[in-house]
Amino acid sequence: MYFCLEMKQEPHIYQFFAKVSDDTPLGRLFNEVFSALGMPRTISAPDTTTVDGWNNSEKALLFYEMCLIEKYLHSIMDNLVKWKHLTKKYANEFEYSWKFFALANRIDLINEFGGDENDYNEFGSVRTDFSDTELEDYTIVAELADVHTNSIFHSTNPMNCLTSCFMIEHSGANNIIDFFKKTTGKPIKTYRKDDDGELIENDWADEAMLKAHKELIHENIAALLWSVLIFVRALVNYVEKLPKTEDNKGFFVMLPTLIDKIFNLNVPLIELPKIDDVEND
Repeated sequence: MYFCLEMKQEPHIYQFFAKVSDDTPLGRLFNEVFSALGMPRTISAPDTTTVDGWNNSEKALLFYEMCLIEKYLHSIMDNLVKWKHLTKKYANEFEYSWKFFALANRIDLINEFGGDENDYNEFGSVRTDFSDTELEDYTIVAELADVHTNSIFHSTNPMNCLTSCFMIEHSGANNIIDFFKKTTGKPIKTYRKDDDGELIENDWADEAMLKAHKELIHENIAALLWSVLIFVRALVNYVEKLPKTEDNKGFFVMLPTLIDKIFNLNVPLIELPKIDDVEND
């Protein structure tokens, strides 16, 4: 007797980036980044049919880097939304008082998860006379600086992403058409639509113009990504250095506007380092 088990085909989850579900300029930029890195992501994704799939450490490292940039860009979106939400809560519910915020935060956590013996008074209710030292890890600054976890949002610096920026630039000069030409040894025909919607085959001049245009687009994507990463890192560094047991009202009044600037890509443009400069450091 033979048993035939119908196996459900699961989608291949490794080959493609999970796009950002956000239509702000920042979200669109990150999705452009994922599109530009689509080729290195695809060719480095685990594939059991690849002869050297088990032992190719270079391929494995590239795939891991693609996973890290994906996770990091998503974390930027998530954490900036979280920061803006907490800042509004800090303003509207606690009138920029670090102590009221921290006290309410600690009491909420004790009520939800339970506390230590010294968190309660002799009558069994939660204390409200916590010292500044006891409250400092529950402040708005501690919440934003994420003192309880080592998240990728807080541990990443722009230099960690520099290789990905270089790959974005490189992918503009080496597109999928070039890849297939090198692989097959045959020219690949491409087409464009004219004003009447008719397909017209591109000649070498058209191809050169399209390639130059794509190179410029990818250079701009890489430079803009680099600028965003530097701005975000500077903001994280600033938050982590804020005194926890002070109101820091001036900064928190300004923070939602700074976050909006990032989402709208209204950040100072910083030139991407040259590969030769990085290698000589």
